[in-house]
Amino acid sequence: MMSKYSVLVFSLLLISSVMIISNIESGFADEVIAISTGFEDSTLLELKNSRGNTASIDTVRIWLSGENEFKSFKTEEGWMGKNTPQGVIVFTSQNEINPGESVKFGIKTIESNPVINWKALDSNGEIIKSATTTVTKSETSKNQPELNQPKIVSIKEDSSFRFIPEKPASNSNFRVIGENFVPNQSLDFYISDELQKSVIVDKNGRILFTSKLPVILNDERTEFVLRDSGGSEKTLSIRIPQLENREIPDIIKLSLGNTPQEAKRGEVVTLEGMATPNTTLTISSKDVNGEILAIDTIQVKFDGKWTYENLFAPDLELGTISIEIDDGKSKVLRNVDVISAKLINISSVETNVDAGNIIVFEGTAIPNQEMSVIVEDAIGTEIFSRTVSVGESGNVNFNIEIPRGSVEGTYILSTFQGNESGISVFGVGQEPEPILIVRPTKLNFSSGEIIDIEIQGPANSQISIILIDSADREKFSDTLNLGPDGKELYKIESDGLPTGAFTLNAKRGESSGSAVFTVGLTTGSGAITIQTTRDEYKQGEQILILGNTGAINVLLDITIKDSDGKTIKKIETFSDRFGVFKIDNFRIPLDANLGEWTINAKSGGNFKEAQFSVSGEDKELVIITEKSRYDTNELMNISGSGARISATVTIKIFDTEGTTIQELNITAKNNGEYLTMWQIPADLESGEYNMTADDGASNTSTKFTIN
Repeated sequence: MMSKYSVLVFSLLLISSVMIISNIESGFADEVIAISTGFEDSTLLELKNSRGNTASIDTVRIWLSGENEFKSFKTEEGWMGKNTPQGVIVFTSQNEINPGESVKFGIKTIESNPVINWKALDSNGEIIKSATTTVTKSETSKNQPELNQPKIVSIKEDSSFRFIPEKPASNSNFRVIGENFVPNQSLDFYISDELQKSVIVDKNGRILFTSKLPVILNDERTEFVLRDSGGSEKTLSIRIPQLENREIPDIIKLSLGNTPQEAKRGEVVTLEGMATPNTTLTISSKDVNGEILAIDTIQVKFDGKWTYENLFAPDLELGTISIEIDDGKSKVLRNVDVISAKLINISSVETNVDAGNIIVFEGTAIPNQEMSVIVEDAIGTEIFSRTVSVGESGNVNFNIEIPRGSVEGTYILSTFQGNESGISVFGVGQEPEPILIVRPTKLNFSSGEIIDIEIQGPANSQISIILIDSADREKFSDTLNLGPDGKELYKIESDGLPTGAFTLNAKRGESSGSAVFTVGLTTGSGAITIQTTRDEYKQGEQILILGNTGAINVLLDITIKDSDGKTIKKIETFSDRFGVFKIDNFRIPLDANLGEWTINAKSGGNFKEAQFSVSGEDKELVIITEKSRYDTNELMNISGSGARISATVTIKIFDTEGTTIQELNITAKNNGEYLTMWQIPADLESGEYNMTADDGASNTSTKFTIN
């Protein structure tokens, strides 16, 4: 048995908890609302005196249903409790609970999840409200506040809310939008002192919910109140027009037309549909956790049509975004996957390989357009370059053999299609380490233009940057935080920068990167001289191009063409404050044509050409089978040599009528050799068959017989 005034301090670390709120979601709540929270054998009962009530709570009586019994209880400060022989606990207070205030009682019971009966009485002993609350068990653990915790303040000085539509009508639904509240706290919403519902502020300090007005006569002024548990309030008072005085439009069911499944960051997608004419729609976007990212409102046209331009912000996190359209009575929801705005997205299938092995790349690029591929090793040397054809689907798949003896470390794959580019990293002999890649969106920026620098590194990392001029003088320093995708478009105002070249250095721990750009340079160089350091190079060698211009600080376009006149590389560069320029980042492709190559340097109306030779072993493409006659179901070894280095060799097998019965694609090694196998089908007819091999530049064929 409990003593007359026994009090226990409950541990409120919940093993199981749930909250049941009665009579709050209805149009107008009762005078007193009960909230019962259960945790093991303990229960927290909160009674909230409605703001619109005229009576104050002086006494509370509680008792249990069934065979359950009280073990102990606890009260808030200023209250006293007495357990009677009849099993009723009577709580009395020195300070009454006025309208808009609440009180909590803690109890422990023999059985968990009790059914609690309660009565709230005023100072005259009159019953204000009598009801029953229940607790439903939940398996989740949750920390609960102490019984005598201080009142939580949810409303700040700059907190505000508004309605959609701006002036709701009598007996109509409307939406409430608010911002700048204390995140993750509770608010009570009242209409004319009647509690409508309790809402939770989201993590960004916003609220968005729907309510309904009662029937209001004679265009009465009505007060709307948001109130926190500490008694702070925000109030709006507006005159409500009678429903009878409003023209009721034809009701049209809310609808949303087709939307794309994917959208790029920075892209604008047009939403359109139908709704009741002249009504207001709320359009909100939410992340995967349901947090509101943006809220906007639009007016439906007189014919019931509506449109909205939805911007997917450039800094939006990649992933699924939900777009919700709400007319106050119904909602439509559509999910859109936010993807990178990059048109080239290619990465390696495996994160690392050993030197001497082949690494496979796949992804997407611009359809029907050739793509240049360059690989730089861990010390920044270009070790590979080639051109890859991209088909109608835009899907890309290609292999690169890493030469034996290559240095270990993190390698960079760069891909180019016109003005578009892509970057990915992989490791040789180890997993790739986080690196910083810094690149301007173009070489030269006009004075007054915003300078855009693309920076890529570890996700959510902090980067230190320094900008220096061509005389190695620091112009400014800054820090920035990369987003969840590890990318940032850093912007620099060029107004304060003089004409010339600049280097932006970025650093994070041991990782660093740099980018060179120019401001205000023009073309028109005067006389140009240009030369290579050697007259002859082999396939795969890196070349150094040096030159001078008659004028200083001018832009040049360098074009490199092979022996067939095909453009292999275009490079934008500039001459420095001494009129000197150099190109040291071009490597002759491993599959380059042999012969005389041309370098053209152009600046405005000035140009100059230079030549160099590319030499190598010009082998003839050969295809070999180990014998000339085979049986059905036998395994055939196919080999060859003389293919373009690292090129894709396509092998086709034709029957006696010239019909293709098999196609094989393999990658040639760095020495031009290739090898594959083919299982001869069991149902293949006897006769002579033809086999061809094609590496994209030359082809050959051979014959074999099936017994």
